[in-house]
Amino acid sequence: MSFPVFTTATWTLDGISFNTGPDAQGFAYLVQKSIGWAGSAPARPDLVDRPTTSGSYRASNYYGSRVVELVGEAECLNWADRDALSDSLAGLCPDPDTLYSLTRTERTRTLSLSVERTGKVEVTEFPDGYTVGFNIQLVASEPRKFSTTIKAAMTQIAQAALLGVEWDGSSGSVTGVEWDGPSAPVTGVVWQASSGGSGFIDLDNAGTSRTPVLFTITGPTSGTLPMPTISDTRGNVITYSGSLAPGDVLTIDTATGLCLLNGSSVGGLMSRSAFFEIPPRTTLSVGFSASGPADTASLLAQWQDAY
Repeated sequence: MSFPVFTTATWTLDGISFNTGPDAQGFAYLVQKSIGWAGSAPARPDLVDRPTTSGSYRASNYYGSRVVELVGEAECLNWADRDALSDSLAGLCPDPDTLYSLTRTERTRTLSLSVERTGKVEVTEFPDGYTVGFNIQLVASEPRKFSTTIKAAMTQIAQAALLGVEWDGSSGSVTGVEWDGPSAPVTGVVWQASSGGSGFIDLDNAGTSRTPVLFTITGPTSGTLPMPTISDTRGNVITYSGSLAPGDVLTIDTATGLCLLNGSSVGGLMSRSAFFEIPPRTTLSVGFSASGPADTASLLAQWQDAY
């Protein structure tokens, strides 16, 4: 007896691959049904009855945790191995302080949830001696499914164009404008020595849920970068009230609000902290600036599509 390889979707959880055929031990795991992965997480309405009239007062209706149940069968090559097969299933996700990655690879994408066990892992031994049934119940406190592909965009800090119009005049003292001077070093009009930079990057979310961004600001190669600021075109602003020196790295996670300067928390120095996320199926423009010039400072944004 051998399970066919199920090519529509494959799963991985805590070192076990499902729907991919036998592993190195000859164990094959087949997810026949998943409950809770597709569809949305449950709504969590916050309603309080109005005491003097019909209806309720409401607060923001956020999503609750997502519960996922994997139901299927597993088989081994001989009777002697079935106990080990059962143990491999019963021992999934054992650490009480760890979130495990539940990953599903589909036809066109791979999505992941961070999960832990809820309830027990049911393992049912079948009379054939080779096969067991399983029911694995998992919960994700963060209900969004994230693409395993990490997107990234980088920009230098916003800076004005350098110098002005160079008319290419003679090298000596000249009165007035010469439209075309000597053939060296250049001929014609050079409008600017540098075009400058807008300091803007575009962040696109192809998913159906809002997704957070991890920002990394790298300080200048010389001098300081005072009050680095990240803003979006919807009016959200994140500002660090200190200055970055050469070699400094400031990270800002809009999922958690955690702000680290060289690995140490600096949340108390955030004078503005609208930790925005990218809306679903939207491209969001984000700008990088500061209260003083530092043309070598850079901003790196990293994010994932969310569903």
